[in-house]
Amino acid sequence: MNKWIEINIGQIQNNVKAIKKILKKETKFMAVVKADAYGHGAIKVSNIALRNGADLLGVLTVDEAIILRKAGIKADIVILVPSLSDEIDTIKQYHIIPTVDSFDFLKSLNKKITGNKKYPCYLDIDFGLKRWGINPNDFQNFFKKASTLKNIKILAISTHINYVPPKNMTEAEEKLSQFKKLGEFAKTLFPDIKLHAANSSILCDFPHWQLDMVRVGNLMYGLYPSKIYFEKTKGAPIKGIKRPWKFYSKIISIKTASKGESLGYSSEYIAVKRMKIATIATGYSDGLTMEPTDKSIKLSSGFSYWAIINGRKAPFIGKSGICHTLLDISNIPNVKVGDKVLLTVRRTGASLRIPKIYTNNKV
Repeated sequence: MNKWIEINIGQIQNNVKAIKKILKKETKFMAVVKADAYGHGAIKVSNIALRNGADLLGVLTVDEAIILRKAGIKADIVILVPSLSDEIDTIKQYHIIPTVDSFDFLKSLNKKITGNKKYPCYLDIDFGLKRWGINPNDFQNFFKKASTLKNIKILAISTHINYVPPKNMTEAEEKLSQFKKLGEFAKTLFPDIKLHAANSSILCDFPHWQLDMVRVGNLMYGLYPSKIYFEKTKGAPIKGIKRPWKFYSKIISIKTASKGESLGYSSEYIAVKRMKIATIATGYSDGLTMEPTDKSIKLSSGFSYWAIINGRKAPFIGKSGICHTLLDISNIPNVKVGDKVLLTVRRTGASLRIPKIYTNNKV
């Protein structure tokens, strides 16, 4: 095996517990496991999260929810993206909670529900992303109409504000306040409705906006979405939060190049010095040229990628190929064929073909 992903499930467990500890006692915890739990494995992560403090799960699509149901997961599963009317039968079959921003969808769902039990759903309000959600100016009328549908039960109201740390913190506070006011209006009719606006970045930077529920993805996977938290806490991370995911490849060849020698496709790279070059059998088909989460590594000409070998940086040479990449190991001693190489790859961009190895190391 010349490339693989290692995932420490013990660290995921610790991350979930650490998040639970910073929540208010009354705040519900939605574990976001969309995109195969950000590449960590949705079934495994869902079970770990639910055993260690999460109350329910959030996914992106009906298909993602079905995978979890077929795996035997009984907890509430919320689709965070508005569903389509032709998905209603499947949503009912697998007891999935839809997020809604269309009254036509609600009417269609209402017609298909029989019996005395109302079907649960969430409503979403758009506060600037413009991807989906009810216009805030229309929300009160929308909610009043929705509350008249006899077979529908609105469990929660959500929003995902267009907050980019640290660019628009004042605007974020204002929008969160506006969201709460709309939520308070809804609670005058249905006091048990849950409000949730806090994803990982809001939870870190605006912990006073936990409201009734938070939905956390990035932090569960050891990813801090902004530097504001560290500035406020003088560099102290949330106790227990670390990254459980690592992408490895192995060196399959080592060669040398003389100063001035051209190499790579179309001789696109000229060695500026005598170089020692290692090849790994990992390239862009594996997700290697997807922009990494680490923003210090950029995806464009003029910026560099690198791997880590024996704790030291090995810069990429030229562009990654479909299934190989060249590394400059000139300044790293004692490197040999078969050595392990740590790569920075965006977790959701890594190919599903890459084997996952689960460990449970003490952390």
